[in-house]
Amino acid sequence: MTASTISKSRRQLVSIHEAFRTLEGDGFEVRRAIPSNAYEAIGPFIFLDQFGPIDVRPGEAKGASAHPHAGIETLTLLLEGSQTHKDSLGNASSMRPGEVQWMRAGRGVVHDESPDEQLRREGGHVHGVQLWINMPKGGKHAEPAYRHVTASEIPTLTADDGRVLVRVVAGTVGDLTGPIATSGAPFVVHASLKQGAQADLAVGGPAELGVYVMVGAARIGGDERRIEAGELARLTPGDRLGITAEADSEILLVGGDPLDAPILRHGPFVMNSIDELERAVRDYHAGRMGRIAA
Repeated sequence: MTASTISKSRRQLVSIHEAFRTLEGDGFEVRRAIPSNAYEAIGPFIFLDQFGPIDVRPGEAKGASAHPHAGIETLTLLLEGSQTHKDSLGNASSMRPGEVQWMRAGRGVVHDESPDEQLRREGGHVHGVQLWINMPKGGKHAEPAYRHVTASEIPTLTADDGRVLVRVVAGTVGDLTGPIATSGAPFVVHASLKQGAQADLAVGGPAELGVYVMVGAARIGGDERRIEAGELARLTPGDRLGITAEADSEILLVGGDPLDAPILRHGPFVMNSIDELERAVRDYHAGRMGRIAA
């Protein structure tokens, strides 16, 4: 293999974009890295919100009380804290650090994401990310579904004498494949790196790939530009990715296949046409997306 071939196989940094701050749910602050003015999606991911890291005092924890979705799948990664999930399909589960929840909204579902009683009562440290995966054209009215993934179901690898921990949630890194597989070939990897640690990952799968720094700061390959906390870097295609941590860092890799058709958004509904959006709104108000049992 020539030096030129090796160079082409490595993903390079194209551009860095700062997430903006906004309020979500019942009034909690998030950093939103997808979408931005520069891009609508990274692979099939049309939404990336980071909540926390933040300490909440007793009685001040907030969530997202009952609300609908249609035309997307949600993927929530909880790093710290605890929350509960309930939906109009009858699912109810408690989420703990290291766990993942996936929900296909499809033709429409209502769910509630709230702090659990202990967090409401005692307060605590909260940190996590919610992603939206666009559903393909012609498939946006599929039946809703839900899955809770425990930490033990997520394959991990360590590197750099244990200073790097990589969790593969979706897609493939080397010979590890994550438990979440759906349309758009989503790729989601959570990496924890100590200051000065280096990771060299086999990430040949995703057509598009972004690196979002949740905590700390990092560099890509030999590029001298730092990606700071709250920034997303878009990368070139390639088979491998080198990351160096400039501080103790929590990093999220997201990507996959590009969108298969133009999308239209209306709050929690994402469709391909005005008619589809109007149908989703009518279905919700008519109660056809169901209700959460008391």
